[in-house]
Amino acid sequence: MWKRKAVAGLVLAGGMVLAQTAGAQAAPAQHPLEGTDPLTTGCNVGAYVVKAWDIFNVVYGEVQGLAQLVYSPSCGTNWVNVYGFTAGNNYSVVISNNYNGGGFDASAGGGGSAATLQTYAPGDTCVTVDWSVQDIATGNGEGSGRSLIC
Repeated sequence: MWKRKAVAGLVLAGGMVLAQTAGAQAAPAQHPLEGTDPLTTGCNVGAYVVKAWDIFNVVYGEVQGLAQLVYSPSCGTNWVNVYGFTAGNNYSVVISNNYNGGGFDASAGGGGSAATLQTYAPGDTCVTVDWSVQDIATGNGEGSGRSLIC
């Protein structure tokens, strides 16, 4: 009986080695739409807002901006639009995903808007959106948040 256990142990150990070897594969090649502008690629056509966040300034206790996660079903990409409502502040967003670890940012001043470059995230690929508001004069952060969307 001990021989069967020893053989089973060797088979299990061999399986673990195979599993480790199989996991050591090269990272997938970057998708051609990764890091591109959704307007110039045409990915904005048919795109829609998946989720929107108020950018809340905790110092003043008020909403001072807006972030929108946008998805393009035709391209399988996401990007974030950011809108700043209050002069004297900077509104920033960053989008990243678990597929390739890429991250793209955009910032807008009060009364302005901006958009990140797009990241390839087809179907149910998760993306992370970070947002923040900062007082331009002092450099102090006045609010931030993070969401994982799948």
